[in-house]
Amino acid sequence: MTQDSLARALGGLKGARMDSVAAEEIRKRLQLAWTERAASRRPSRFVVPGFARAFAVAALVVVVAFSTMRASADSALYGARVAVEDALVSFQSDPVEYLSQLYTERLEEAARFDATGNALAASRARSAQSEALRLLNQISPEPEQAPSPSASTVITLPSPSTTPETSALPTDSPTPSPTATPRPTTRPTIARTPTPKPTTTTTKPSLTPTPTPMSVHAYGYVLYADGTAVDGACVSTSLDGMCVAGSIKGRVDLQFTAKKGQSITFYVRNYDAARGGTLHGKVTVTVGGTEVALGTITLR
Repeated sequence: MTQDSLARALGGLKGARMDSVAAEEIRKRLQLAWTERAASRRPSRFVVPGFARAFAVAALVVVVAFSTMRASADSALYGARVAVEDALVSFQSDPVEYLSQLYTERLEEAARFDATGNALAASRARSAQSEALRLLNQISPEPEQAPSPSASTVITLPSPSTTPETSALPTDSPTPSPTATPRPTTRPTIARTPTPKPTTTTTKPSLTPTPTPMSVHAYGYVLYADGTAVDGACVSTSLDGMCVAGSIKGRVDLQFTAKKGQSITFYVRNYDAARGGTLHGKVTVTVGGTEVALGTITLR
């Protein structure tokens, strides 16, 4: 087909008119096809209700909070747990008791990871233990600043002794009665012997001065029954009380204030899972000077 014939055919179609019925049918088909095409190209979206999103966020927060507060020293969330626990101190009715429990829990946790050979987790627990002790010292006096041991400490004070001082009062010397002059009779002469008066003595009590408080340094060693040195043991002045010192490679050093002649009992405990749990020991010493040797304390 040549270009001239094609032009003539198109010119003929230009002048031709389409039937109205056929034109309406074609218009409907084109409209339907356009609607189907637009519907097929519209992206489908899944709409999540607002309460479902809020519930999912709340559940996620609860799960994260629970996991954080239950995290152990070998978890990546342990630092967040320590930070949250330390931040809750100001909201406690008894912050001293709360920090004492935190100190004991972290001390036992460090000992547990030491027993299992996890040095990194034990180091994290000891750092948290030191932080609890620092916070505790900020709101409670340190052991060496305490004026006296706790109420459960056995204290024996010397009773005042009395030294009798006898002073003799002068007594009247016996005065002999005059002897009657014998008469020239046969009656015998009777001589009266004077009766001495009893000597009275007075006793003045003398009170021994009360000893004054002084700073005392106590030292000793904490061992297991097999002779192994205990690291991180808790030393307190009452059974299961607040820790006032801890052992480092078996050695204990602590400062406190006491009086000469005072008797004090120290309680020592440490958690060791390999040895059956928490082991205890104690020692009672009498303060004789500024240096007191606790000796060797065996945990059983």
